[in-house]
Amino acid sequence: MIMAGLIFAAVLAVIIILSFYILLRKRKLAKETRIISPNGIDCREFVTIGGIAQYLHHRGENVDNPVLLFLHGGPGEPILPFAYRFQLAWEQRVTVVHWDQRGCGKTYFRNETKRVAPTVTVERLVEDTYEVVQHLKQKYNKDQIIIMGHSWGSVLGSLFARKYPGEVQAYIGVGQVVNMMDNERLGYEKVTELAKEAGSSDYEKLLQLEPYPLPAYSKMMISKLAAVRKYQRKYKLAAGPTMALVRDAFCSPFYSIKDMGYFIISGAFADGQRHIWDYLLQTFDLPALGTKYEMPVFHIHGENDWQTPYPLVKTFFTTIEAPMKHFYSIPNAGHAVMLDQTERFNEALFHILEV
Repeated sequence: MIMAGLIFAAVLAVIIILSFYILLRKRKLAKETRIISPNGIDCREFVTIGGIAQYLHHRGENVDNPVLLFLHGGPGEPILPFAYRFQLAWEQRVTVVHWDQRGCGKTYFRNETKRVAPTVTVERLVEDTYEVVQHLKQKYNKDQIIIMGHSWGSVLGSLFARKYPGEVQAYIGVGQVVNMMDNERLGYEKVTELAKEAGSSDYEKLLQLEPYPLPAYSKMMISKLAAVRKYQRKYKLAAGPTMALVRDAFCSPFYSIKDMGYFIISGAFADGQRHIWDYLLQTFDLPALGTKYEMPVFHIHGENDWQTPYPLVKTFFTTIEAPMKHFYSIPNAGHAVMLDQTERFNEALFHILEV
């Protein structure tokens, strides 16, 4: 009984210390990230998009700057909790808008889950994007919006840019998805090769996952995908949670601790994302959509990214026909390139904004 009481007291003390640290850190970051420019904006709002309340977070030093809509990845994983780590420098040149998409993040807890879940489809998300863009055009008096899509967001961004080219000032793909099945096949082959070279027991464990990938959404495929991601993270081939990232997320000035709870609940493998996974695994093929774009197209890609394999994306990019295009290779960076190499990523983005 005494030992149990001591353990309980120790755990409680750790929780109190961590909570105090997070609170102080959040307050410090909130002060450090304040927008003080007289023509700046730091707006956090829910807007009716597609018939439900959806969350938008706007930040910038000058509302007259171009507007950049960041389409997050996952599916179902807003990058907003981590945005203060990489976007503060952007805010001097563009107004950055983050959108917690239907069925995830702050949008998730603002709505009735059972009612919204069946509407989380690719088609609906493309139309949601259109409505978000119309809201931004009106709010900032703009004719077009810059679209930046990361990972799953690059699928959504590509589909939107092709359907509504007149709305897009430029398209920027980050960790661009070309073909999900090819992504998984190449990523699996690469991590298996590295495990074999290392003489690790991981090699045999990876072989046990064959056949991989499976060509449709199922509990088996998601289980295998999660296992492959675990090994890819081990061999520095894919993005994933680390203690530092978890700390940064919980200390974020843009997300509360309550928000982080919903962030976890509504993650990439939540049941509400089933339709999107079906589409990614069975339907999406970027080259099949065509290679001609009506707006400037830019890709920023980590050379160590095997979650959306660098060679596949680089090859596809050579086929693109656009009024302007450029491929930015970022060394020593993986799938979360803006976090892995923030300065190099920002150099690429600022070059895009200048051309």
